[in-house]
Amino acid sequence: TRQACSLDTWANDVATTWKARAMLTNAPCYAGVITSMDIGRTMRDQVIERFDEMFPRAAYKVVGLDPVNAALPGVDRPMVGVMYVGMFLPNGATIPMSSAERLITEPDFLISVADEGINDATTLEQALPHLDRIYGFIEVLAPVFNNAPPNPFMMQASNLMARWGVIGESVKVAATSEFLRSLETMTVTFSDGDGKVLAKQPGSYLGVNPLNGVLVVVEELKRRGERLHAGDLISSGSYMPPMPVTAGLYTKTLYEGIGGTTLAVDASYR
Repeated sequence: TRQACSLDTWANDVATTWKARAMLTNAPCYAGVITSMDIGRTMRDQVIERFDEMFPRAAYKVVGLDPVNAALPGVDRPMVGVMYVGMFLPNGATIPMSSAERLITEPDFLISVADEGINDATTLEQALPHLDRIYGFIEVLAPVFNNAPPNPFMMQASNLMARWGVIGESVKVAATSEFLRSLETMTVTFSDGDGKVLAKQPGSYLGVNPLNGVLVVVEELKRRGERLHAGDLISSGSYMPPMPVTAGLYTKTLYEGIGGTTLAVDASYR
């Protein structure tokens, strides 16, 4: 039998479940009431309120610049979630399997904000001077529900399942057209400890240019009456659908040709 649920209990259930490193026991019930992106965003905002009480914000993440999530039925615009201080780990980190009931991972793309002028940018050219660095980034998500097949309404409502992020090597943003184009022509490769290539995509896989994630977040924050601040981080999304994590897994992401250089980031799981 399905356990009872209501939209009023969603935020508390998600926060409690996340803290318990568990998964919702009544997710099918919630899937029956979180039935649109608008409801998903309202529920996300309530979840963010709960997490804002627990941790300082550190970053924003975007899902839906990638073609896989953009094509999910009902998705009207890219989804945005919040990541918090304590979720971020240094390059080469080992992530404990015990940190969640289920972990999934993906190769992402991370940008840091230089100053609040970013909030007035409406084009990538306007955004560039207000961005600081680009980092190699592996995100590790902890879903609080079984997301197979993917349910974008539940994804958005759950704050996009944020749990861990491993920050790797970085490059200073150059406010030039050459640098901007290099983000589209770079090659992103995600591989495991045996050197097996799990994903290989051009930079343009994410919304033609992955910096478009910044503009998505600026617009979403404006809708909430909020702004980006210096030092905020933005993840533009994933270069492949997330893959399950198993103990002993090693993953590495290479970004070749980004501003004339190569960035790397790696993570292990045990």
